[in-house]
Amino acid sequence: MSQLPELDEVQENFNMGIICAQQVLAHFADRLNLPEETALRVASAFGSGMGKAEVCGCVSGALMVLGLMHGPSGPCPRPQKQAFYDRRDAFTEAFAKAHGSLQCRAILGHDLTTPEGMAAVRKDNLFIKTCAPLVCTTCALLEDYL
Repeated sequence: MSQLPELDEVQENFNMGIICAQQVLAHFADRLNLPEETALRVASAFGSGMGKAEVCGCVSGALMVLGLMHGPSGPCPRPQKQAFYDRRDAFTEAFAKAHGSLQCRAILGHDLTTPEGMAAVRKDNLFIKTCAPLVCTTCALLEDYL
């Protein structure tokens, strides 16, 4: 298991505009032999539930890691593909159990797609108070499924 991200560093990354999905994928970039710059670019569209307050960016980043480490790279026997899907499903179920949902809007308690929801998230500083710790716990949880 690699060292987990430090909360203060994750918070600072958020302050610099590095979103949740980017931070999760970038945390595992070395183990994936993936340049950090590439990880940041690949995951850049997935924060805030893909901008729609849907699937949490931490989950999206984690699923990218699982796919890069264990996903089929082409045609494969059905049992091999099913084993990968079982790993994916086990992770997402554990995440939902730990955080109450896979959805950004449910985790934050606000719909980021509305001006009122985004204003509440910013006012309460939830990207730092909720999302930054979630990056750390997601990385820790993901270790169990690698």
